[in-house]
Amino acid sequence: HPGENIKPPQRRQKVRILVVVGRSEGIRTQDDLKVIQRLKVKGAEVVSLIRPNIQELCQALWDKNGYHIFVFTGHSGSQADGQIGWIEVNDQDSLSIQEFKNALKAAIDRGLQLAIFNSCDGLGLANQFAQINLPRCIVMREPVPDEVAVEFLEHFFEAFTNNQSLCASVH
Repeated sequence: HPGENIKPPQRRQKVRILVVVGRSEGIRTQDDLKVIQRLKVKGAEVVSLIRPNIQELCQALWDKNGYHIFVFTGHSGSQADGQIGWIEVNDQDSLSIQEFKNALKAAIDRGLQLAIFNSCDGLGLANQFAQINLPRCIVMREPVPDEVAVEFLEHFFEAFTNNQSLCASVH
């Protein structure tokens, strides 16, 4: 299991999470956001962007303090061959990873370890993240009901914040 050796940051280090809520028509992304915001009581720092434009997204990723975890919730998609994926960051803009690759690389250089795309059809996103050497990426292969997406985040973060390995937390 390649994720077994990735552990959550040590207790003395504050976990920083960047959560981006993209276009959400027909899905309840506010429930995902609530789950992540609850991590503040465990000492995490949570930075939230609601339907940002590309400049706002890139500025957040360039933050000199860096992030440990990037979470996207909203609509996404991938080409049929699974090579290219995109996120719908707001009601007008869909972005491929390539379009904000430099900002992502900066975030990886500053400690980004994990990206979670709690959105549909993310294989193309995972493929693109592998090309820029992000250590770990969690994506949904197919559309998932809102309740499943929210429960995944709840159970994942509960396990991960209790010092379970990444692999155990995903299971």
